[in-house]
Amino acid sequence: MRIFKLILVSIVILCIAVLFVFSLFPSHIRISRVLNIHASREKIHGVINDFNTWISWNEFTNQPNIHKTISTPSAGAGAYIESDEMQIKILTSSLDSIKTVWIQKDRKQIEGGFNIVQTQDSSIVEWYFNFHFKWYPWEKLGSMFYDKQLGPTMEKSLMNLKRYSENP
Repeated sequence: MRIFKLILVSIVILCIAVLFVFSLFPSHIRISRVLNIHASREKIHGVINDFNTWISWNEFTNQPNIHKTISTPSAGAGAYIESDEMQIKILTSSLDSIKTVWIQKDRKQIEGGFNIVQTQDSSIVEWYFNFHFKWYPWEKLGSMFYDKQLGPTMEKSLMNLKRYSENP
């Protein structure tokens, strides 16, 4: 009986310690990538704002084996692209920013968007995702890997956007 109590107390203390350690992890992270594109802000905004062009440059949406449905109209606030796995909606669209929401199959929503800043001869495009986590340790632990999972695909997509936007 004494060993059983010791094991039980040890498990409780271990659980409290794990919860304390994971409470130090942030409950909000932002993953973003930035790229300089030699094109006007208006042209870049037109490409990002229209889901018909996303298949040409966005690595998340150009998978050939997945059936996609694009809304009519395909651009501007309220437009969406939908597949069996995810739906992406444009919430707001202005010349310098486009805000989106990515709704996964399990109804989890991820805020995202694009910021476009015009410089003298080019534009700076930032693509970001905002993630909000509950206090669950497994959610916060998983957040450590989001940048490594999404970052390379975001970078490749932005390079595709650069090639697509810089072509006449």
